[in-house]
Amino acid sequence: MNTKRVHLIMRNLFLLTSVFSLFVTMAVAQSSKVRGGAQPAASSAIAPVRPATTPRSNNTPTISKRSNTSSAEVKKSEDNIAAKSRGSETAPSPTLPRPTAKTKTPTIPASTTTGSRSGQQAAVKAAPLKPATIPQMTIKWMTIEEALEKSKTEKRKIFIDVYTDWCGWCKHMDSTTFKDQAVVAYINEKYYSVKLNAEQTSDITYKGTTYKFVKQNGGRGYHELAALWLNNRLSYPTSVVLNEDQDLIQPIPGFQDTKKMDAILHYFGTDSHRKTPWEKYEKTYAREK
Repeated sequence: MNTKRVHLIMRNLFLLTSVFSLFVTMAVAQSSKVRGGAQPAASSAIAPVRPATTPRSNNTPTISKRSNTSSAEVKKSEDNIAAKSRGSETAPSPTLPRPTAKTKTPTIPASTTTGSRSGQQAAVKAAPLKPATIPQMTIKWMTIEEALEKSKTEKRKIFIDVYTDWCGWCKHMDSTTFKDQAVVAYINEKYYSVKLNAEQTSDITYKGTTYKFVKQNGGRGYHELAALWLNNRLSYPTSVVLNEDQDLIQPIPGFQDTKKMDAILHYFGTDSHRKTPWEKYEKTYAREK
């Protein structure tokens, strides 16, 4: 090969090498430009737009953000908000433990709901029952004339309380002994009861004889029938008992309390006086009572 031909080949190789190097350089530059343009510049970052803030109302509670809020909690929160908007507050329903096989469920009495909370209940305290008011019995007092007349058709003993208006013990026996319901019931059942003022001025006819008031010096006196039944021992009060034939059985002078009077009435009312001395009967009656 001649020298001229060799120089031509060398020049062409150089040109090809230069073109290839230029192509490679351009390809590398283009690749770097593409990679650099994938990331936006810091100055071109856009701040996220925040939603407009709505002012809270006084009735709206602050609810913190929770990513794991369940639908039940959301529903409870909505119920509370709705209840407050109506002016009342609803208490949450309590969680009651399930009774086991060994536990007996107690019976809860009826109660009354108080306040605005539906979950709060207060037991009703039962008002104490008032006992039925039993009418108080009183002795069926009558005059001596009425008792004597009545005993002619319906035989019964006659109990006579001989008193005076100035006798303090007579009034005390009226307010105590003669108010006792046991005494009242028995005397009404077994006797005709008489109040006899030992100083009354009107005449009384007894067994065909008329008895009068006897006036004494000083203006005070006594009735003859009272003196007859008291054996002329004028002390007051004195209890007198007549039998079914209107005859005197016995006068019992002095104040008698409830217990003593009850025994006296039963002593004559059961005819125990006919066979049993009073001292023995009184001990037996006390043991029976």
